[in-house]
Amino acid sequence: MSAFQTKIPAAFPNQEQAAPGSPKGRNDAKNEEKRLAYLAHLAAIVESSEDAIISKLLDGTITSWNHGGEKMFGYTANDAVGKNISLIIPAEYAGEEKEIQERIRKNEFIDHFETVRVKKNGDKFHVSLKVSPLKDATGRIIGISKIIRDITLRKRAEAAALLISRQLRFQNQEKEKRAAELIVVNGELAYQNSENEKRATELIIANRALVFQNEEKEKRAAELTVAIKDLERSEAQVKEINKELESFSYSVSHDLRAPLRAINGYTKMLKAELGTSQNTEASRLMNNIIDNAKKMGLLIDDLLTFSRTGRRELVKINIPMHALVQGICNELKEEAPGRHIEFRINNLLPALADNMAIKQVWLNLVSNAIKYSRLKDNALVEIGSQATGQEVTYFIKDNGAGFDMRYANKLFGVFQRLHSDEEFEGTGVGLALVHRIISKHGGRTWAEGRVNEGATFYFTLYKS
Repeated sequence: MSAFQTKIPAAFPNQEQAAPGSPKGRNDAKNEEKRLAYLAHLAAIVESSEDAIISKLLDGTITSWNHGGEKMFGYTANDAVGKNISLIIPAEYAGEEKEIQERIRKNEFIDHFETVRVKKNGDKFHVSLKVSPLKDATGRIIGISKIIRDITLRKRAEAAALLISRQLRFQNQEKEKRAAELIVVNGELAYQNSENEKRATELIIANRALVFQNEEKEKRAAELTVAIKDLERSEAQVKEINKELESFSYSVSHDLRAPLRAINGYTKMLKAELGTSQNTEASRLMNNIIDNAKKMGLLIDDLLTFSRTGRRELVKINIPMHALVQGICNELKEEAPGRHIEFRINNLLPALADNMAIKQVWLNLVSNAIKYSRLKDNALVEIGSQATGQEVTYFIKDNGAGFDMRYANKLFGVFQRLHSDEEFEGTGVGLALVHRIISKHGGRTWAEGRVNEGATFYFTLYKS
């Protein structure tokens, strides 16, 4: 019962020891039975708790370990008792534990302290700690009691909510920009003849359709926000909401095509109608509408690919990675005639992956290496791999434009670009697609680079 800061006296205070057969002796025996029953009740509470309830000495030695601790960390009581508390603390959080002990020595209570702990199998997970001092009968602090709760599901739900919020906010901003551009175009068309006014009316209708789509998205976003609050209850609910979000993105991308075709078609008709009579500014604005419509079409295509990747089930096989990458490099090099591109492909190890999905990953990474090194007279792209434990780490390195490492965390986000369209074309979805595919395989993605000195992208897969 040392996990609780509860003092149960061995006998009631201010009472003398009575003879066993006397009335006082019988009362003492009854009181002792009540005390033992109370202790047994507290022990049952501790043992049945889903939370890990642990006590330790001030030097960190574990003195008690309940069933909740066994389930949460994978160590039995026999494994843990007598060991140091560092058994379940990642090395990078060791200093944090020293700070907690100093606060307990000052007789402080710590409630809802969020941190990270490590299981027996090496997995790290988020927890909430409730820490209190253990005292002896004189009030002297002799140890520490901890109640540990697993908050992994809540952390995942918070991360999912943040991602959805960022995506929706960016999409709304983009739509507001498009709406503003259409308003400018409509103002110019108002000065044209009656036929021009008819075309302007049709553009306004298309604009209203976009506004309606935006309103529908806000309604669905509100519904998703409500659903996300329930994600903390179980991991199964998190997966279900993610599937709904992917279906939603797929549907919206499809729905955007119709108004986009209308804008593009009506603008071309208007340009043909005006012929040589149109002024230079009007022609420029109409060309801008057509170019932006094409760009948005490419963006929708990328969004559809991004959505399909999340919906499609993986069929994992043993992939001969060297042959796959060699073929992709040869194909993309033929699409860049006149450029001097040198590929250095080391012996690439095979891995367990979905053939179609992993081919998309290499297409995106090799295409980026070629695109961002086009300002170099002699472009160099190096590709290699290395086995570590059960993983294979692949890398692709170029000598192109590179990037500032301060913004490395933005590389794999949807619509996140570190270069303008004037420098290098793109939609900001390619690397996000790479990240999604590798994550779905259970792997990791990261990148390193320097401005004007090239970039290196890494990802991991499980061995065959």
